[in-house]
Amino acid sequence: MKISLLLFICAFMAFNAESFAASKTHSKKSKKTTKTSPVRKEMNSISGHIRDLGLYIASEQEFVRESNKPIIQKHLEELTKIFKNVKVHPVIATQGLSLNRSVMVDQLEQSLALFKNDKKTLARAKFNAALNLCVSCHTQTPGAVKKEDFKVFADKDISKLQINDFERAELYYITRDFEASMKLYDQFLMASKKTDDDEFILKALERELIYFIKIKKSFPEAKAHFETFLKDSKFNDNVTKEVSEWVKTLSGKSLWESFDPISVKEEDMEKFMKTFIADDEEGPIFSVTDSSEVFDLNLSSVLLDYYNAHPDTKLGAKILYWLATLDKRVNDDLFFSLGDYYLLGCMEKYPKDPIAKECYESYLDDMEINYLNKDKDFPPEMKTKIKKLQTLIDYKDEDE
Repeated sequence: MKISLLLFICAFMAFNAESFAASKTHSKKSKKTTKTSPVRKEMNSISGHIRDLGLYIASEQEFVRESNKPIIQKHLEELTKIFKNVKVHPVIATQGLSLNRSVMVDQLEQSLALFKNDKKTLARAKFNAALNLCVSCHTQTPGAVKKEDFKVFADKDISKLQINDFERAELYYITRDFEASMKLYDQFLMASKKTDDDEFILKALERELIYFIKIKKSFPEAKAHFETFLKDSKFNDNVTKEVSEWVKTLSGKSLWESFDPISVKEEDMEKFMKTFIADDEEGPIFSVTDSSEVFDLNLSSVLLDYYNAHPDTKLGAKILYWLATLDKRVNDDLFFSLGDYYLLGCMEKYPKDPIAKECYESYLDDMEINYLNKDKDFPPEMKTKIKKLQTLIDYKDEDE
């Protein structure tokens, strides 16, 4: 599977370029350095725009402020233009989910369209999802990662921003500097009062839940962490009830103890999915999890880790469909929604699989929410995209 230049460019935002050449011979390195110099130039432009957007990425209040609209729109337009003009570059081959340039362009175009139409909160969520996907993808690429080379934003730059601990934590979080973000979320939560707005307290707690379940993959560590807050009686009854439910779930076992995605056999994964996923018209019903937020994240982690380790599995389309469904389930409360990416990946990689049609219908539902105006019609470019997807998967509308 070839990775797009899009991902190669974004990789430089997170990694030292030399890490990708570690497995190459000395003679090949010199040629590769010449080839990647244009990539460095594009990377500098992209990372520059993202750094300039840093304050607005971190703070929704600043993102939606009308006086900031011209500068934000300018950067979004420039980023979209850069990504539309990059071409596929077969430099890096990687396992797992590789999403092509058109997906990123689509996400950025949606962000820009929403922003221009004054749907700024949704535009920010869309843009942050695109940025998170870009950086997230490179944590799975080969090569050694040096912590000092990983940061998109320097600590000194973040410290200069006139934003609070929660907003600083958000900025670290979307660039995957999780240790720094967790410390700041903790500071924000410990300084909070029972009379403070539940929304941001819950968001901070939910970011931490993602970290422990999907990054640390540890129920015991998560349980101990959240119990500390409960013992200190930091939160009001509403927040305390939510966290108490997490702790209760975290007191038990994960869905798959000692899960090793590389060694798992396909038949065992298929059995696992049949055990914990029950297809239903109204969405997934997990026979054991009972739709718990903790288990939703746990299941998503198992599915994605397995797919990354076994990209050619016959279960691929179904895994991508449920990754999208799970992501949409938790996105109202949690961070970035990558559901559209999974659905597009499902259709593009598995167009002949019957599940591709379910992915299309789910994707169309999302597009109707994002695009449809008072006239209930898609813009021309979206109609063209939908038609291409229908042709790709040989989709026939039942109403036709």
